[in-house]
Amino acid sequence: MKTFRTALFGLALPITLSFGSALLADDTDDPPAKDPRAIEIIENASVHLKNQQNLSVNWFISYDDIVDGREKIAHTRSGTTVLAREGGLYSYLEDGLKTREFFFDGASFTVNDPDQNAYAQILFSGDFENLVDRIKAEYDLDLPIWSILSTRHKGHYADAAEQIAYLGQTRVGGELAHHLALTNHDEDWQLWIADDEENPRIIMIVGTDPYVQGWPQFRVYFTDWDFAPEIAEGAFVFTPDDDSERMTWPKVRSE
Repeated sequence: MKTFRTALFGLALPITLSFGSALLADDTDDPPAKDPRAIEIIENASVHLKNQQNLSVNWFISYDDIVDGREKIAHTRSGTTVLAREGGLYSYLEDGLKTREFFFDGASFTVNDPDQNAYAQILFSGDFENLVDRIKAEYDLDLPIWSILSTRHKGHYADAAEQIAYLGQTRVGGELAHHLALTNHDEDWQLWIADDEENPRIIMIVGTDPYVQGWPQFRVYFTDWDFAPEIAEGAFVFTPDDDSERMTWPKVRSE
């Protein structure tokens, strides 16, 4: 049996990277470090997402590499994710010419390379949170956009920030949204959250890493959130065909 090398899985950037965006100046005297309105908007969006048992979303990521300290090269990743928190996941990822599929049916987890018709699979029983922890610890793999979908996302942005500013309303893709900026000693980030009390979805995250020359940016766009998706029977089950090649999946070496 051949080895399905870890490099094949290194396509799933988590959202929690260093983000940079300067907080805009406020005209008022001594504004609060954390704007109460901004905190409420963030926490409402976090709780709303956490409470969704089933969901689907399309996502698009662009990020920059700095070459020779000056040239900025943009890369893109995109895909779709369908999640049932109690034990079901399907995620499709495109990274340049490479593609990956992730299947979790509550009993096994599979990563499939459609182009090579090769897959790696492990037995696993648990929910989405347990899966995130295990594959990170044992295989150093991050699922696409896992940190946004995790229930541990609740309060992350507001709790981690030292300053939070409400920058006002704007439109993103024709949708009215709240624009928020947050910062702490180590990282900064911006959020755009739909101005919809019943459905406060995260629409966009944008950041800049201020500690790397050239200030590379990282941008995430979410579209077509659906919190009552029609999930077809067997959608989370990977079924190899007769020509599929099963590979071994090397674990992270312990120190």
